[in-house]
Amino acid sequence: MSERTMTGTGLRRGARGPAAGAVGVALLMAAVGCGGDGDPGPNLAAAPTHVRWQPFQGVALPHADQGPKKEADGAATGFEHSPPGAALAAIIHTVRLSVAADNQWSKVVALEVVPGPARDEWSVNRVQLSITGPASAEYAPRLLGYKITEYTDQRSGVDVYTEYSDNSRAVNHTSVEWFGNDWRLRLPDPESTARPIEAVDAMPTDIVKLEAPT
Repeated sequence: MSERTMTGTGLRRGARGPAAGAVGVALLMAAVGCGGDGDPGPNLAAAPTHVRWQPFQGVALPHADQGPKKEADGAATGFEHSPPGAALAAIIHTVRLSVAADNQWSKVVALEVVPGPARDEWSVNRVQLSITGPASAEYAPRLLGYKITEYTDQRSGVDVYTEYSDNSRAVNHTSVEWFGNDWRLRLPDPESTARPIEAVDAMPTDIVKLEAPT
């Protein structure tokens, strides 16, 4: 920085003391901040690649390069540590948890859901139900797409949009966490009053389309 510039800020060449140091640091930080564009971060609108559809208990679920890599005893694991991987995990975990049969759900819970009070309460309630067969075609939801509402390396919020046989549509507000080197579903806090599922009249224009076959 030239002597002329320093003089213009009211400082003399050779100035010393805390004030001069603070101004110098501020000027340096400003110069660095203007030196180039910052990291734009991950692309939250990036769609999964090479999507194919596989049925699970009567519901078509997406499988892609970003996951799942493994399926066993009804549970799906192995999702890429990326926005598309988080979205696929949110979709697949939510559906599998909802429709898993009596001989599958305990494995799904153990491998696809983050441990905690919400998971414990869900398990207690699930024991009181019985699902022995696939969902009826007339009631099975059809995936339309998703939107990532927040994303970090440790947590992602994913709004999942689905359509039902009566042509009604809904959005499921889900959350996944990077746990045990994989994305797992974080169930809502039992004390929360927020509605995880809401009806929608019109689809947002900025969702990542991921439409299941009809």
